[in-house]
Amino acid sequence: MGEGVGLSWKKFLSSSSRYLFLAMVALVFTFPTYFMVQNTRLGSYMWLIMNYHWNSAIRNSLIISASCVIVSVVICFPAAYAFSRSRFVADKHLFLLLLIYRMAPPVCFILPILVIYRGMGLWDTFPGVILAYCVFNIPLGTWIMTSFMNGIPKEIDETAFTDGYSLLGFFRKIFIPLNKSGIAVTAFFVWMFSWLEWFLASILTSVYAKPLAIQMHAGGGSEAAGVITMIPGLILLVWARPYIAKGFTFGKV
Repeated sequence: MGEGVGLSWKKFLSSSSRYLFLAMVALVFTFPTYFMVQNTRLGSYMWLIMNYHWNSAIRNSLIISASCVIVSVVICFPAAYAFSRSRFVADKHLFLLLLIYRMAPPVCFILPILVIYRGMGLWDTFPGVILAYCVFNIPLGTWIMTSFMNGIPKEIDETAFTDGYSLLGFFRKIFIPLNKSGIAVTAFFVWMFSWLEWFLASILTSVYAKPLAIQMHAGGGSEAAGVITMIPGLILLVWARPYIAKGFTFGKV
């Protein structure tokens, strides 16, 4: 009897410690958001609503974010398939290099990018912003999609090719449907980076291609702007939540 009570007490302490730790982690990560919302005055929201050109700002952000998602997915899918299904010289080193490159801060690349853009006429244009964003989105997207593809047995590929499927037919009818979750998670992270990115856009745009986050912060009411630009991300997070953990547990890490 005493031994059973002791085990139950230890189990209770273990569970309580785990929940306490999770609560502390949640508090640390949610406090900045709470502080920003709590300290934003109603007047800041009113200023943004009454004095802001919403049509052009939202249009710019939608064009940039949607284009980044399309370009990144189209490039990342075949790249991830190559890393997942093929073995070539220095493949593991190149795969790790993609992740390291994505971890590098954008400030390290902004000067050469700005010089190139000035010379090629890409400064303050949609193609210029989209290209700069994709430089950082494609490595992360390739890593995420490779993780998903590593969770799919290679025997599926061999069986499909034995049955007479071409590579395009195999992608269209079998492999892409099996990777819907990976595509969705990749699209989520690319969209979030493209929608919220501030540093690159503040330097590479001036008037025509300036996205929503930059225009709102430039006009004033930065706390209110931060809250408003965060709303689409929260909506997407609720949608992608079932797939995010899966994307970071399969395959190579």
